[in-house]
Amino acid sequence: MILGKLESDGSRKPGVIDKFTSDTKPIINKVASVAESKGLFEEAAKLYDLAKNADKVLELMNKLLSPVVPQISAPQSNRERLKGTALSIAERYRAQGISANKCVDSTFYLLLDLITFFDEYHSGHIDRAFDIIDRLKLVPLNQESVEERVAAFRNFSDEIRHNLSEVLLATMNILFTQFKRLKGTSPSSASRPQRVIEDRDSQLRSQARALITFAGMIPYRTSGDTNARLVQMEVLMN
Repeated sequence: MILGKLESDGSRKPGVIDKFTSDTKPIINKVASVAESKGLFEEAAKLYDLAKNADKVLELMNKLLSPVVPQISAPQSNRERLKGTALSIAERYRAQGISANKCVDSTFYLLLDLITFFDEYHSGHIDRAFDIIDRLKLVPLNQESVEERVAAFRNFSDEIRHNLSEVLLATMNILFTQFKRLKGTSPSSASRPQRVIEDRDSQLRSQARALITFAGMIPYRTSGDTNARLVQMEVLMN
Protein backbone atom coordinates (compact mmCIF):
# COMPACT_ATOMS: atom_id res chain seq x y z
CA MET A 1 0.00 0.00 0.00
CA ILE A 2 2.56 2.52 -1.13
CA LEU A 3 -0.01 5.07 -2.34
CA GLY A 4 -2.67 4.31 0.25
CA LYS A 5 -6.06 2.65 -0.10
CA LEU A 6 -9.55 3.90 -0.88
CA GLU A 7 -12.01 2.97 1.85
CA SER A 8 -15.66 2.15 1.11
CA ASP A 9 -16.77 5.57 2.35
CA GLY A 10 -14.45 7.30 -0.13
CA SER A 11 -11.81 8.29 2.39
CA ARG A 12 -8.18 7.44 1.71
CA LYS A 13 -6.24 5.23 4.07
CA PRO A 14 -2.65 6.59 4.21
CA GLY A 15 0.15 4.63 2.57
CA VAL A 16 3.95 4.61 2.72
CA ILE A 17 4.04 7.77 0.59
CA ASP A 18 2.46 9.77 3.44
CA LYS A 19 5.64 9.36 5.50
CA PHE A 20 7.50 11.51 2.98
CA THR A 21 4.95 14.14 1.90
CA SER A 22 1.65 15.60 3.01
CA ASP A 23 0.65 16.52 -0.55
CA THR A 24 0.10 13.09 -2.09
CA LYS A 25 -2.37 13.96 -4.87
CA PRO A 26 0.18 15.12 -7.51
CA ILE A 27 2.19 11.92 -7.09
CA ILE A 28 -0.87 9.64 -7.23
CA ASN A 29 -2.15 11.55 -10.28
CA LYS A 30 1.22 11.05 -11.98
CA VAL A 31 1.20 7.30 -11.33
CA ALA A 32 -2.40 7.16 -12.60
CA SER A 33 -1.39 9.04 -15.75
CA VAL A 34 1.37 6.51 -16.45
CA ALA A 35 -1.12 3.63 -16.03
CA GLU A 36 -3.56 5.41 -18.36
CA SER A 37 -0.86 5.94 -21.02
CA LYS A 38 -0.23 2.17 -20.96
CA GLY A 39 -3.93 1.48 -21.55
CA LEU A 40 -4.49 0.20 -18.01
CA PHE A 41 -7.74 2.14 -17.68
CA GLU A 42 -9.23 0.22 -14.76
CA GLU A 43 -6.08 0.60 -12.68
CA ALA A 44 -5.77 4.24 -13.69
CA ALA A 45 -9.40 4.94 -12.70
CA LYS A 46 -8.79 3.46 -9.24
CA LEU A 47 -5.69 5.60 -8.80
CA TYR A 48 -7.45 8.76 -9.96
CA ASP A 49 -10.20 7.92 -7.48
CA LEU A 50 -7.55 7.70 -4.78
CA ALA A 51 -6.38 11.18 -5.81
CA LYS A 52 -9.97 12.52 -5.72
CA ASN A 53 -9.78 13.32 -9.44
CA ALA A 54 -13.45 12.81 -10.35
CA ASP A 55 -13.10 14.11 -13.93
CA LYS A 56 -10.54 11.46 -14.84
CA VAL A 57 -12.33 8.69 -12.92
CA LEU A 58 -15.55 9.16 -14.88
CA GLU A 59 -13.75 9.86 -18.17
CA LEU A 60 -12.03 6.47 -17.96
CA MET A 61 -15.13 4.68 -16.67
CA ASN A 62 -17.02 6.00 -19.70
CA LYS A 63 -14.37 4.53 -22.02
CA LEU A 64 -14.58 1.20 -20.21
CA LEU A 65 -18.38 1.04 -20.02
CA SER A 66 -19.24 2.11 -23.57
CA PRO A 67 -18.21 -1.14 -25.36
CA VAL A 68 -20.04 -3.40 -22.88
CA VAL A 69 -23.35 -1.49 -22.58
CA PRO A 70 -25.46 -3.63 -25.00
CA GLN A 71 -23.93 -6.98 -24.05
CA ILE A 72 -25.91 -9.73 -22.35
CA SER A 73 -24.80 -9.80 -18.74
CA ALA A 74 -23.25 -12.96 -17.33
CA PRO A 75 -21.86 -13.72 -13.85
CA GLN A 76 -18.17 -12.77 -13.48
CA SER A 77 -18.11 -11.21 -16.95
CA ASN A 78 -16.15 -8.09 -17.81
CA ARG A 79 -19.46 -6.23 -18.13
CA GLU A 80 -20.69 -7.33 -14.72
CA ARG A 81 -17.44 -6.31 -13.04
CA LEU A 82 -17.38 -2.88 -14.68
CA LYS A 83 -21.05 -2.35 -13.91
CA GLY A 84 -20.42 -3.14 -10.24
CA THR A 85 -17.48 -0.73 -10.12
CA ALA A 86 -19.49 2.02 -11.83
CA LEU A 87 -22.51 1.60 -9.55
CA SER A 88 -20.25 1.76 -6.50
CA ILE A 89 -18.68 5.00 -7.76
CA ALA A 90 -22.08 6.47 -8.64
CA GLU A 91 -23.51 5.65 -5.22
CA ARG A 92 -20.52 7.16 -3.43
CA TYR A 93 -20.39 10.29 -5.60
CA ARG A 94 -24.11 10.93 -5.19
CA ALA A 95 -23.97 10.43 -1.43
CA GLN A 96 -21.04 12.84 -1.12
CA GLY A 97 -22.21 15.37 -3.70
CA ILE A 98 -19.19 14.76 -5.93
CA SER A 99 -19.57 15.71 -9.59
CA ALA A 100 -17.26 15.91 -12.57
CA ASN A 101 -17.20 17.96 -15.76
CA LYS A 102 -20.83 18.29 -16.90
CA CYS A 103 -20.43 16.36 -20.18
CA VAL A 104 -18.39 13.56 -18.58
CA ASP A 105 -20.80 13.39 -15.64
CA SER A 106 -23.96 13.19 -17.76
CA THR A 107 -22.37 10.59 -20.07
CA PHE A 108 -21.48 8.39 -17.09
CA TYR A 109 -25.00 8.35 -15.64
CA LEU A 110 -26.59 7.90 -19.08
CA LEU A 111 -24.35 4.88 -19.74
CA LEU A 112 -25.49 3.40 -16.42
CA ASP A 113 -29.13 3.98 -17.41
CA LEU A 114 -28.50 2.30 -20.77
CA ILE A 115 -26.94 -0.68 -18.99
CA THR A 116 -30.16 -0.98 -16.95
CA PHE A 117 -32.19 -0.67 -20.17
CA PHE A 118 -30.31 -3.54 -21.82
CA ASP A 119 -30.47 -5.65 -18.66
CA GLU A 120 -34.27 -5.36 -18.71
CA TYR A 121 -34.40 -5.88 -22.48
CA HIS A 122 -32.26 -9.02 -22.48
CA SER A 123 -34.26 -10.37 -19.52
CA GLY A 124 -37.45 -10.09 -21.58
CA HIS A 125 -38.91 -7.29 -19.47
CA ILE A 126 -39.79 -5.26 -22.55
CA ASP A 127 -42.34 -2.98 -20.93
CA ARG A 128 -39.87 -1.95 -18.23
CA ALA A 129 -37.17 -1.50 -20.87
CA PHE A 130 -39.54 0.67 -22.90
CA ASP A 131 -40.30 2.85 -19.87
CA ILE A 132 -36.56 3.44 -19.38
CA ILE A 133 -35.86 4.39 -23.01
CA ASP A 134 -38.93 6.63 -23.02
CA ARG A 135 -37.70 8.42 -19.88
CA LEU A 136 -34.15 8.86 -21.23
CA LYS A 137 -35.36 10.82 -24.29
CA LEU A 138 -32.45 9.42 -26.31
CA VAL A 139 -34.50 8.37 -29.34
CA PRO A 140 -37.83 9.80 -30.55
CA LEU A 141 -41.03 7.89 -29.87
CA ASN A 142 -43.28 10.20 -31.86
CA GLN A 143 -42.84 12.18 -35.07
CA GLU A 144 -43.09 15.51 -33.25
CA SER A 145 -39.90 14.87 -31.27
CA VAL A 146 -37.70 13.62 -34.14
CA GLU A 147 -35.98 16.93 -34.93
CA GLU A 148 -35.51 17.70 -31.23
CA ARG A 149 -33.82 14.34 -30.68
CA VAL A 150 -31.62 14.79 -33.76
CA ALA A 151 -30.49 18.18 -32.43
CA ALA A 152 -29.85 16.73 -28.96
CA PHE A 153 -27.89 13.83 -30.46
CA ARG A 154 -25.23 16.23 -31.74
CA ASN A 155 -24.32 16.99 -28.12
CA PHE A 156 -23.83 13.37 -27.06
CA SER A 157 -20.34 12.01 -26.54
CA ASP A 158 -18.87 9.26 -28.71
CA GLU A 159 -19.36 6.79 -25.86
CA ILE A 160 -23.12 7.27 -26.24
CA ARG A 161 -23.12 7.53 -30.04
CA HIS A 162 -21.29 4.23 -30.43
CA ASN A 163 -24.23 2.48 -28.77
CA LEU A 164 -26.91 4.10 -30.91
CA SER A 165 -27.33 1.25 -33.41
CA GLU A 166 -27.95 -1.26 -30.63
CA VAL A 167 -30.31 1.13 -28.82
CA LEU A 168 -32.33 1.67 -32.02
CA LEU A 169 -32.52 -2.05 -32.77
CA ALA A 170 -33.55 -2.93 -29.22
CA THR A 171 -36.19 -0.19 -29.15
CA MET A 172 -37.60 -1.22 -32.54
CA ASN A 173 -37.66 -4.84 -31.40
CA ILE A 174 -39.59 -3.81 -28.28
CA LEU A 175 -42.17 -2.00 -30.44
CA PHE A 176 -42.39 -5.00 -32.79
CA THR A 177 -42.86 -7.37 -29.84
CA GLN A 178 -45.58 -5.14 -28.37
CA PHE A 179 -47.21 -5.01 -31.82
CA LYS A 180 -47.22 -8.82 -32.13
CA ARG A 181 -48.59 -9.09 -28.60
CA LEU A 182 -51.41 -6.69 -29.52
CA LYS A 183 -52.25 -8.72 -32.63
CA GLY A 184 -52.22 -11.91 -30.61
CA THR A 185 -54.71 -10.70 -28.01
CA SER A 186 -58.33 -11.74 -28.00
CA PRO A 187 -60.81 -9.73 -30.08
CA SER A 188 -62.27 -6.52 -28.71
CA SER A 189 -64.43 -6.72 -25.61
CA ALA A 190 -66.35 -4.34 -23.37
CA SER A 191 -63.21 -3.74 -21.30
CA ARG A 192 -61.02 -3.37 -24.40
CA PRO A 193 -63.08 -1.94 -27.26
CA GLN A 194 -61.92 -2.15 -30.87
CA ARG A 195 -61.15 1.58 -30.95
CA VAL A 196 -58.63 1.19 -28.10
CA ILE A 197 -56.87 -1.64 -29.95
CA GLU A 198 -56.80 0.37 -33.18
CA ASP A 199 -55.41 3.44 -31.39
CA ARG A 200 -52.64 1.36 -29.83
CA ASP A 201 -51.89 -0.24 -33.19
CA SER A 202 -51.59 3.20 -34.78
CA GLN A 203 -49.39 4.49 -31.94
CA LEU A 204 -46.93 1.59 -32.23
CA ARG A 205 -46.60 2.02 -36.01
CA SER A 206 -46.11 5.77 -35.57
CA GLN A 207 -43.37 5.16 -32.99
CA ALA A 208 -41.62 2.75 -35.37
CA ARG A 209 -41.75 5.34 -38.18
CA ALA A 210 -40.24 7.95 -35.85
CA LEU A 211 -37.26 5.65 -35.21
CA ILE A 212 -36.74 5.10 -38.96
CA THR A 213 -36.89 8.85 -39.63
CA PHE A 214 -34.45 9.54 -36.79
CA ALA A 215 -31.99 6.89 -38.01
CA GLY A 216 -31.93 8.56 -41.42
CA MET A 217 -31.42 12.08 -40.08
CA ILE A 218 -28.69 11.78 -37.46
CA PRO A 219 -25.19 12.90 -38.49
CA TYR A 220 -23.69 9.70 -37.06
CA ARG A 221 -24.30 7.02 -39.68
CA THR A 222 -25.67 3.67 -38.57
CA SER A 223 -24.56 0.59 -40.50
CA GLY A 224 -26.44 -0.65 -43.55
CA ASP A 225 -27.30 -3.83 -41.67
CA THR A 226 -28.83 -1.83 -38.82
CA ASN A 227 -30.96 0.23 -41.20
CA ALA A 228 -32.08 -2.89 -43.08
CA ARG A 229 -33.18 -4.60 -39.86
CA LEU A 230 -34.97 -1.48 -38.65
CA VAL A 231 -36.87 -1.14 -41.94
CA GLN A 232 -37.69 -4.87 -41.99
CA MET A 233 -39.36 -4.72 -38.57
CA GLU A 234 -41.18 -1.49 -39.43
CA VAL A 235 -42.52 -3.03 -42.67
CA LEU A 236 -43.78 -6.08 -40.77
CA MET A 237 -45.85 -3.74 -38.60
CA ASN A 238 -47.71 -2.35 -41.63
